[in-house]
Amino acid sequence: MGAQDWNFNADHCGDIIPPILQTDAERNISCNCKFANDTCHITGLVIKRYSLPGQLPPELIQLPYLETIDFAYNYLNGSIPSEWASLKLKSMNLELNQFSGTVPRELGKLVKLEYLILSSNKLSGNLPVELAELKNLTDFRINDNNFNGSIPDIIQNWKQLKRLEMRASGLEGPIPSSISVLEKLTDLRISDIHTTNQNFPDLSNIKGLVWLVLRSCNISGEIPSYIWQPSPLQLLDLSFNKLHGKLPDAITSETLLLIFLSGNFLSGNIPFLRKGKIVDLSYNNFTRQSPEQPACNQKYPSLNLFRSSSMGNDIGGACANNFSCDQYWHSLYINCGGEKVNVNGKTYEGDVAGGGAALFYPSNDDWGISSTGDFMDDGDFQNNAYVENSSSLNIDELYRTARLSPLSLTYYRQCLLNGNYTVSLHFAEIQFTNDSTYKSLGRRIFDIYIQVGTFVDFEPPSDGRKTKIAPIVVGVVDFEGLKSQTVSFTLKQIRAATNNFDPANKIGEGGFGPVYKGLLSDGTVVAVKQLSSKSSQGNREFLNEIGMISCLQHPNLVKLHGCCIEGNQLLLVYEYLENNSLARALFGPEHCQIKLDWQTRQSICVGIARGLAFLHEESRLKIVHRDIKATNVLLDKHLNPKISDFGLAKLDSEEKTHISTRIAGTMGYMAPEYALWGYLTHKADVYSFGIVALELVSGKHNMNYGPENKFACLLDWACYLQQNGNLMELVDEKRGSDFKEVEAERMIKTALSCTNASSSLRPTMSEVLCMLEGTRSIPDIIPEASSYNEDLRFKAIREHKIQTRSQSARGKDYNST
Repeated sequence: MGAQDWNFNADHCGDIIPPILQTDAERNISCNCKFANDTCHITGLVIKRYSLPGQLPPELIQLPYLETIDFAYNYLNGSIPSEWASLKLKSMNLELNQFSGTVPRELGKLVKLEYLILSSNKLSGNLPVELAELKNLTDFRINDNNFNGSIPDIIQNWKQLKRLEMRASGLEGPIPSSISVLEKLTDLRISDIHTTNQNFPDLSNIKGLVWLVLRSCNISGEIPSYIWQPSPLQLLDLSFNKLHGKLPDAITSETLLLIFLSGNFLSGNIPFLRKGKIVDLSYNNFTRQSPEQPACNQKYPSLNLFRSSSMGNDIGGACANNFSCDQYWHSLYINCGGEKVNVNGKTYEGDVAGGGAALFYPSNDDWGISSTGDFMDDGDFQNNAYVENSSSLNIDELYRTARLSPLSLTYYRQCLLNGNYTVSLHFAEIQFTNDSTYKSLGRRIFDIYIQVGTFVDFEPPSDGRKTKIAPIVVGVVDFEGLKSQTVSFTLKQIRAATNNFDPANKIGEGGFGPVYKGLLSDGTVVAVKQLSSKSSQGNREFLNEIGMISCLQHPNLVKLHGCCIEGNQLLLVYEYLENNSLARALFGPEHCQIKLDWQTRQSICVGIARGLAFLHEESRLKIVHRDIKATNVLLDKHLNPKISDFGLAKLDSEEKTHISTRIAGTMGYMAPEYALWGYLTHKADVYSFGIVALELVSGKHNMNYGPENKFACLLDWACYLQQNGNLMELVDEKRGSDFKEVEAERMIKTALSCTNASSSLRPTMSEVLCMLEGTRSIPDIIPEASSYNEDLRFKAIREHKIQTRSQSARGKDYNST
């Protein structure tokens, strides 16, 4: 195995083992000398942190009484010998080496095995089902590997298990429901599993959990209430999921000391926290609160509220004071984790704010730091803020120290002048060594977010494997704080899912291109949108849709599973919604229509309103959809509505209105101020919602319905009926027997309020919700008869119809000549 200072002639059961030169190395041989004739047999072999090269010897089977093998933290490579299956091992630790290949299925014969630790290697393939026979396992760790397939159900056989770690193992989700039977677990850590959305796993039967890490697992829904009940739980890390809902008013558990909930969609008020806790609530949607409120008046540095508010431009978080700029800046230079220095004529600000697992540090010069996470391997809170360069060379001052940040590190600058900026990131490896030791087995992989542009999985130049699962970020710039959780699919996966884009799987066609139904290898049914070469939309809309919807999660927004950008193929992979679009359900071909009773229509209308209220007012990003119409409202199997097609969506500024020269949307649904003058605010979506609400009530298409040929559209007719007091004539005859006239009148009047010709007089979507639910009165706005025909709402539609008829006539004249 490459050991050069090992005395192979010594009696290792009787002689004293000579000291080791490496100060952190561990070398030990255990023996049992209680056999007949005082015979000794080796039972334990520990060579740890020895930077041992070479491969594992199958010849260890010649030590038939061997129970413990610990070769962790070395430089070994090759595969795990299947021959070891004949041993009576109770413990095998091969952590942090370079082992590759698959886990031998023969290891399932090690039925006495209690500890199996294979973390930080290059192991691949599926976990063999034969491991189900390891029913005495108490500790199983496979972090930081390249395994394939899903987390297997075989874990339910390991009922003695106390510690289970699968952080960045390469395995995919979902987390199997059978995990609930592992009632002896005290330490559960799973992270970075690629999966479609999954619910929070049921852990209610596991009463003794001390450490719970479910980070970046695509978990949606609310945090179960039992998590906050008194228990031995000390650490909770649910960062970077899709959790929503509210936290309890107070978190007072005496044992729960570390709480990491960054990067979710949690809302409501900031809870009151018992002093001494370390809590990270950054990047969420909490309600903006006054700093004087009790929950905000928590004066200790271990609470990170960076961008925790639903206010899109809120740097400080849900408890921040109103901020104004006394001075504006055009640059920012930071020496990450170092003192203030001058390099090449540029002054780099010093980053000496100290450490902390939930650090938010605003400087006095309109810039600051948000740092989250802890290195917590083996139960130690290694809360080191900085690392020093291990090189003995004379190095630049910028590379002498660096800040350590296990989960996320953000440097921000407020009060920047408008203009173009050049962002330079300087990378230098100052911790991993450049030699053949285990300390060189590291690799940096992290995401960089700059303004609204994302460079995903950027990898600085460095070889090897990482020694910690949580990535170490040395320098990241973040101005917007966007977080994307999309999965990248290969074209091969998409072809397999859609049967090579079989026409039989085609379920629709939009401005983007054809849409296909697909089946992923894990059994998930998806909808695949393919950008067509003939599409009126293009790369701009494709990238826009990825950027927008991947950063948004809400029950009434369609879920984006991932994308594929390969060759000339641009593909989006969405959740599959069984009942297609609202347009098809209402006024599609007769065999495709769905009988929607009144309560269903009411529920759909409220659902669309909730989705838009989230986009406009509740999301960290404030977004104008720009193309709300019945075609872009999809229905799931329970007829719940989901807003789709974000290709035209635009970030909404709270400080100014967009004046656009590139008008995009659908005639008949566009607000008049936008269609005529390019004047765009979130009130344009409110107008479009009003049109969809009228279509829901009437079952008729806005542009294809004008009785007696004297009305421009459905809205035109609705306004006429309102003037004459005959609104109920608008209601669809196929509304069902549970129809309530008062609800129908409320929906119609709300819709007409939304379609007011003046954008300033339209309600916000949160007000619309209150109107639909009957908790807010609806203003009566009836246009005067003298000005009715000049109403701007119909000017664009009439001009569009005249232009269409004119073009049609010219086409006929041309064909006849």
